[in-house]
Amino acid sequence: MKSFYYENYFWADSHDVEKEKYTCGYCNSLAAPTYGYLTHEYIESERKSGSKILICPNCRNPTHINGIGQQFPSISIVKGIRHLPENIQDLYKEVCDSFSVNAFTGASILARKMIMNIAVEKGDKKDKSFIQYVEFLVNEGIVPKSAKKWLDAVRLNGNIAAHNIEKSTKEETQKLIDFLEMLLRIVYEFEAEL
Repeated sequence: MKSFYYENYFWADSHDVEKEKYTCGYCNSLAAPTYGYLTHEYIESERKSGSKILICPNCRNPTHINGIGQQFPSISIVKGIRHLPENIQDLYKEVCDSFSVNAFTGASILARKMIMNIAVEKGDKKDKSFIQYVEFLVNEGIVPKSAKKWLDAVRLNGNIAAHNIEKSTKEETQKLIDFLEMLLRIVYEFEAEL
């Protein structure tokens, strides 16, 4: 066991770790740490199971990896999309951050809210129904007509997430986030670069 300082960080009673690699959820760097905190199960199983806390050598923040390989915080899935208005950027980050902490139901509800915010930011009035926002986006040519079925999928998934007992699944929510990325690129990034 060792203790070490790095800038304002002091990590006491840490262990040497080798052959551990992960992508840091704080700085998105590929990390191969030197120090970490290891559970007894991890040490006894010769690094095959058990929880660990690894210290990123780049940003010096801790990442917890549990015995079944889940990472907290997980890797950020926010894509760099240019020309987003600040409120849309903040909401997109919130959707992605929710997804990256396995809050799939919350991410589904936020994805629905994001469509409404895009319509209002593009000139529609507040306090309308979701279907009216979809119609506005399609009728004004802000999104292609072929995107309407995906906008409806966002609506249905968000409704189920908000009003049913069942939780949203990772796979469903990943599809919605992939669609949102494409939508944001079409509506903001590609339009601004013409």
